[in-house]
Amino acid sequence: MSRRTILLLSGLVIALVAMVVASVDWSDIARRDPARSLLLGPRESFAAAQGPYLPVFSPTEMALFVCAGVAFLVAGAVAWTYRPHDLTGLLLVVAGALWLLGGLRRSSNPVAFTVGIVATNLYLPLLLQAVIGFPTGRLQQRWERWFVGAAWALAVVGVAAEWMFFDPRAAESIQSSTSTNLLLIRHGPEISDAIQLGVGTGAVVLTAILVGVVVARLKRGSPAYRAGFAPLGIACAAAGLLTIATLAIAVPGSPHTWILNLRYPGAALFPLAVAIGLVRYRLTRAAVTDAMVEIGDIPIDVGFVDALRRAVHDPSLALWTYSDGTYLDSDGEPQTLPRRSRTRGFTLLEHEGTPAGALVYDATLEAQPELLAAVRGATSLALDHDRLQRALEEQLAEVRRSRERIVTAGDVQRRRLERNLHDGAQQRLVAASLLLRRAQRTDDGMQMRSFLTDGAAELNAALTELRDLARGVYPPVLAERGLAVALNSMAERAPIPVCIDEDLESRLPSHVELAAYLIASEAVTNAAKHSSATLVRIMVYREGDTLRLTVTDNGSGGARRVPGGGLDGLSDRAEALGGSFTLDSPTGCGTTLTVTLQLRADADS
Repeated sequence: MSRRTILLLSGLVIALVAMVVASVDWSDIARRDPARSLLLGPRESFAAAQGPYLPVFSPTEMALFVCAGVAFLVAGAVAWTYRPHDLTGLLLVVAGALWLLGGLRRSSNPVAFTVGIVATNLYLPLLLQAVIGFPTGRLQQRWERWFVGAAWALAVVGVAAEWMFFDPRAAESIQSSTSTNLLLIRHGPEISDAIQLGVGTGAVVLTAILVGVVVARLKRGSPAYRAGFAPLGIACAAAGLLTIATLAIAVPGSPHTWILNLRYPGAALFPLAVAIGLVRYRLTRAAVTDAMVEIGDIPIDVGFVDALRRAVHDPSLALWTYSDGTYLDSDGEPQTLPRRSRTRGFTLLEHEGTPAGALVYDATLEAQPELLAAVRGATSLALDHDRLQRALEEQLAEVRRSRERIVTAGDVQRRRLERNLHDGAQQRLVAASLLLRRAQRTDDGMQMRSFLTDGAAELNAALTELRDLARGVYPPVLAERGLAVALNSMAERAPIPVCIDEDLESRLPSHVELAAYLIASEAVTNAAKHSSATLVRIMVYREGDTLRLTVTDNGSGGARRVPGGGLDGLSDRAEALGGSFTLDSPTGCGTTLTVTLQLRADADS
């Protein structure tokens, strides 16, 4: 409801109250006039005026009447503001206005008095529609429209017909009436009594139907429906019983005529029920918020769904997850979305345009879109939390596997290094040592020079192998001159032609340079050993805070990542630095490795 509408409604309330209060005739005769009794029919009003204790209109009764009407208007305005899509708020506002309009019956002006008696029961069909059309106030079925139409007929035509044949000034009573009835055709008490009896019988029938409908709906309705309808049903029942009790107690000649004033708080129970419903709605939203506490280490279907059910008073609420084109319940059983009806509804939950699940609930929840939006938001957040938790668990598992592979790869590299040292440089150093010892023991000059020459050759070969081995561990040129020079140096020593295409204008962080060099070197080695490639092209360039490395060969392709394999090790190395590793190796079309590595501004350069 806009601010302008609120101001207009407030002005309407003030104007109606002022008009009613100003129209009241406070003279002694008018205060005792039976025809001006509020909320009563023509014969009912005169029945209470028999005997020594006559009802007298007082400021207290006036205040109760006005407060009841204002309660309708305020409750309706609040309901209209919070739930503008429903008719309940509008029905209450109009009912409150008609209620106050009935106060003109206390006026001595014939027009105002006539308007007041016609408006006496006009608020009742609106309340019946709010009850029958619960929770939205809209009438869905044909019989509901006929029922409310019959109530309007009794409230308008029936009441007007009663007064057409009843002249309050001619009615027999201890206290005479001075009210002028402009609807009067002729005074016929027997006709008026017959019409009033018919109207009363019709009202009893409608009341019986209403009670039967309410009881049937409470029995057949879901717990969510019963919980939502409870304040309204209790208010209607209490107001009806209180009205019957006051009319039964306030018999002719009763000294307790003040009991008639209980009609007003009884009627005010209806807007009070609406206020209770709004408070309950607020509490329900708070309960939905509290249900978010259930999102923790437990699975989503253990505590969260139960918390939502308690919050919205719907034990049938269910949360289904979406997997491979099928909705699954909490037991993992496939489910089919229900057809929308007056009993069941559902909401689809998505994540970035992809189905993530479905929330299935009692259809009465759709009458509270704000609450439903809160439930949907909480559920979506819970699903996202559950999805992220599973993704985190998978990522942690992958980290553990990656760490295991890194440790295993390190062990393999250490064994390879030990084997290369043992079979290569160590053997040559042993051979050089033996040759030097033999040269030391011989007396033959020619043989000594031969031993020394062979020993020097073994020492040079061992030195070369040690340099090659050290270069494979961490090439000095990489630390001294950077990645571009190191890659070109590696290309010169490669067993197959390697073409380098680089665009690096400055040095990179040392850990990034080492990772890129080792990945490129391993890729070249794999291409030479396993793919029968005759050419390898390496492209390396910088994109903002990212280094992009692409190694392409023209070999046989068909390379696949296997756990613990060399390609898996390259992927682990890239991912360990927050980068990514992709492999494209169709059979017969060569292999392309694409690696991205993140550059940190605070890294060593």
